[in-house]
Amino acid sequence: MNSKMTNGILFIVGALAPFIIYMGLGPDGADMLDVAGAEKWVFLFMLSIPIAFMMTADTMKGGSGHGYAKAGLIIIIIGYTGGSVGDAIGAQDEFKSLGSSIQATFWTAMLMGVGVTAIGYFVQKTFPSWLCGLMMLIGVYAFVVFGIMGISDNDALSMPAWIGMMLSFLCLGILTIRNSKKQK
Repeated sequence: MNSKMTNGILFIVGALAPFIIYMGLGPDGADMLDVAGAEKWVFLFMLSIPIAFMMTADTMKGGSGHGYAKAGLIIIIIGYTGGSVGDAIGAQDEFKSLGSSIQATFWTAMLMGVGVTAIGYFVQKTFPSWLCGLMMLIGVYAFVVFGIMGISDNDALSMPAWIGMMLSFLCLGILTIRNSKKQK
């Protein structure tokens, strides 16, 4: 298996893991995992996302969008780390409000990092313009909804950001795998 195929699989795992774990195995699904257990497993599987973004940025070295992709990657890493800490803290009932405060800042940052990375992908034509535009829109939407409006992670207005993020990661994975097969 080549590295592009692996990269595509990492994007797909990161896209599907939250849905499968939260809605399938967690308290909102089969209730096989409690909130803390679901958060732990989502965190572990979603580690694939920063890795996939890093692998993609590495393929862009020397290109006009590489700087944006690397800047977005560092924002994604920081946002993912802080957001995951907020999720873990918020999984404990007595610390739910503290966890929400941390999540609001860091998940906003992660989604903004996705938008910045998309600028690099657009400039370098790494992925189709429509996908880059979707990713940029998600970053802006997350900034407005979470950052400016202060909407909660569990509010209905947060769903377009999370669904858009999952769909964009899924598309990144599919396109990366498809491109790896074309280059053989």
